[in-house]
Amino acid sequence: MGKLCLRKFAILSSSTSECLHMSRLLRQTSRQSRIRMAAAATVALSLIAATAGCGSTSGEQGTTEITLWTWQSTINDFVTAFEKTHPNIKVKVTNAGANEDEYMQLTNAINAGRGIPDVVYLDYNAVHQFAISDQLRSMNDYGFDSIRNDFTKAAQNNVSVSGEPYGLPISSGPMAMFYNQDVLAKAGVTTAPTTWDEYRDAAEKVAALPGSAHIANDTGDGGFITSMLWQAGAQPFTVDGTSVSVNFGGKNVKKFTGMWQPMLDGNLIDTSTTGWTDEWWRKLDDGSIATLLTGAWMVSSMQKNLSQTKGSWRIAPMPQYVAGEHANGENGGGALALPKGTDDAKAKAAYEFAEWFAHDGGVKVNLAQGGLPPLNSVLSDNDWLNEKDPFFGGQATHQVIAEASKEVSTKFEYLPYMAYANSIAVDSIGQAYHGKITLQNALVQWGDSLKTYGEQEGFTVK
Repeated sequence: MGKLCLRKFAILSSSTSECLHMSRLLRQTSRQSRIRMAAAATVALSLIAATAGCGSTSGEQGTTEITLWTWQSTINDFVTAFEKTHPNIKVKVTNAGANEDEYMQLTNAINAGRGIPDVVYLDYNAVHQFAISDQLRSMNDYGFDSIRNDFTKAAQNNVSVSGEPYGLPISSGPMAMFYNQDVLAKAGVTTAPTTWDEYRDAAEKVAALPGSAHIANDTGDGGFITSMLWQAGAQPFTVDGTSVSVNFGGKNVKKFTGMWQPMLDGNLIDTSTTGWTDEWWRKLDDGSIATLLTGAWMVSSMQKNLSQTKGSWRIAPMPQYVAGEHANGENGGGALALPKGTDDAKAKAAYEFAEWFAHDGGVKVNLAQGGLPPLNSVLSDNDWLNEKDPFFGGQATHQVIAEASKEVSTKFEYLPYMAYANSIAVDSIGQAYHGKITLQNALVQWGDSLKTYGEQEGFTVK
């Protein structure tokens, strides 16, 4: 069972059966994922060869070199700060690609038994995926128990499988509503929507503005849909060892689809603009997209990429299904994990770096970059809470974010193949955004595909 649930992310050899296997993988994923995976496949073995000596002992006596895999663009700030206070450990950074691309490379390295990084950044859903496959070291073996409760309950849950922690949380994504106050004001909306009914009313008013403005964009991204289900209190996935349940028929799933479907039917959502594209940033900056429903980590990205609307944006809690409730989900965030198959001595050095990043000196660097460490000490720090952000019109945004963090439900579970699930989501959910089927039926179709995949990978699926 161990590595079966990740085998579709692996490129192992050039045998006929494996070539056929890769062909099946490429057919099953969305077009965008196929392009990414095909590109990654061409460099997978060369990357393993290039990093075969990762985690080697430095020529300097008493100095250990560890290899870190991450796609974080500002990682050098952390490495420089760490090495100043830990001269006996050198950190070599490798960018093996983002998200699924990195996970594919990691699976290849683990299966090959060489080129495995000593420490790796994983999104929370991937922590579960690799942990259930028995490919990560337990953090309890290195002393995580002594600091575990310093992290938020949600962060602890996000890195744990059956109560065992497999990563050190370094970022979080409690959902929040980012809204362009000026656009809403032009539409006659003077206060941020607090319920989904109010949000729909606001959406209709925004749609009535001259031009082609929408209150939000959504093209069927699996990560977004999962987060919205989480916020609605849905639990479409349950995992018990190698037993998996997939059920999109629950009342809280229908609570979400019953709210979002009329928005789609009324053309109140921009279903043609994909997130993280140039067009998307342009629309956010010219007022064509009035709100973002996403993780609070979005703060720093907006500050870097939006110029015309600086001062117009604000942050508010997620709208609720019932006025006065405080339900929330998570979107994004991740941890540093220690893959199995590396040298034990270097694993200790890797943990030292990971703990420093998540709980010690790295926290200061993280905060300076606008990051959101999921630490109770940060979320309750008065200086941090009262900081005012000029980009958001002088709003004390951290107060909203801190409350959003406390309200994240810890009952949501990830599938042990969540990265794959998200990669194929658009194949079924996307149909609902073109009026071919309802969103509820699209989720059921997605669930059926996930059940079939789980059975193929050796899980007992209910």
